[in-house]
Amino acid sequence: MNKKLALKMIWKTGLTLIAGGAAGLLLLLLAYLIPTEPMIRNARSSVDIFREEGASAQVTHGYASTTLDNYTDAWMLRNAFYNGEESAWQKSLHVYYYGYMNGQTDGVCESMIAWLEGMEGYERLSYARYWHGYLTVLKPLLYFFDYGDIRGILKFIELAIFACLCVLLERRHMTGVIPMLVAAMMCVEFHVIGMSMQFSWVFIIAGLACIAILKGYPKIGEAPETGLFFLGIGMLTSYFDFLTYPVFTLGIPLLVLTLCMRTSREAEQHILYLPCMAVKHSVFWAIGYAGMWAQKWILYTIFTGENLIADGIRSVMLRSGRDVMGEQRGYLDAVGKNIAVMSKYPYLLVCAAAVLALPVMRKRAKRPSFSAGAFAAYLYIAVLPFGWYMISVNHSYIHSFMTYRGLGVTVFAMLAVVWELLNGRKAGCRDGK
Repeated sequence: MNKKLALKMIWKTGLTLIAGGAAGLLLLLLAYLIPTEPMIRNARSSVDIFREEGASAQVTHGYASTTLDNYTDAWMLRNAFYNGEESAWQKSLHVYYYGYMNGQTDGVCESMIAWLEGMEGYERLSYARYWHGYLTVLKPLLYFFDYGDIRGILKFIELAIFACLCVLLERRHMTGVIPMLVAAMMCVEFHVIGMSMQFSWVFIIAGLACIAILKGYPKIGEAPETGLFFLGIGMLTSYFDFLTYPVFTLGIPLLVLTLCMRTSREAEQHILYLPCMAVKHSVFWAIGYAGMWAQKWILYTIFTGENLIADGIRSVMLRSGRDVMGEQRGYLDAVGKNIAVMSKYPYLLVCAAAVLALPVMRKRAKRPSFSAGAFAAYLYIAVLPFGWYMISVNHSYIHSFMTYRGLGVTVFAMLAVVWELLNGRKAGCRDGK
């Protein structure tokens, strides 16, 4: 990349970040103009779900991977139906909710239920550190539907995304990728994700990004502006997500793009093309993710005069640190705990079945030569979740029941490695010619 093009990309990156921050704030402002009375009614009709399931029910007993995060979903609902007298502008910055202090209630679910049932003694609290961009979707949904309905809608959307991906892969003659995708989705408990709003945003963002790649390739992939596409994915992840398994929105689209690009002219001519592409797009994603989050802190500090930047930095230090409720936990502890969530026989069987299916699918597919560049790119993508655990030891250890889903990227990538090795069984390497 020459100097002029590099400066142009820096300029576009900055403008995209600023435009994203402005658009994000505007969308929240519009969402807060929606009347809250119907939201409160629908939240009240959802109380029984939270009362019966509790904060962290397991769909399958003994499988941490099926744990629902009703705790955070209740917090999201509290944020959505808050009906204070503040302006929509103030609400979009502060993200107020009603809560109880001094041990009046035992947890977030109980606190939400208590307010909805008229318990006195509540206080107005704020959770400004996140963008809470999910409110732009949740508030309109809650206006019309209760929590049970929203679960059903999310499950339908996620199933539709999955079906669309399979159809697009078939149309692109990439049927061999479908077993990889199915195995990865089974390992992250795809059928459970839609039962928690907390888990859904990341999956939807990753799925829609993959659809865009499969529909838009080669325009999405070979142009210099593709970095801005991954910048946008990172920004959307930061805007919507509550810090669940964000690396999923990087790794899965990056794998789909690499699988599309592995037979491109550039990939065949230069062995480092695909690995460098993967690293470059990872950098853009990280800039978008961190930059969007930093913008919320900056905008809040500017418009309110309160120093949210310092609070944000303290939170980052806590979540990246090794102190876990007074005990020191290292990086390997966090990795081990996340792997343990997926160390169940059904997931091992699913992966084994995918490995056995790949040679069968291989016979029906086109037979390109082995690509050392693609092989290296897959290995790089496979370790991305472990890089995430390294920078979020505290969070990944405490919340392994959801952060383990980042390993879905590793499963997908390692199956792609097997697929690539199958390409080399009867063909030599053409990279680097």
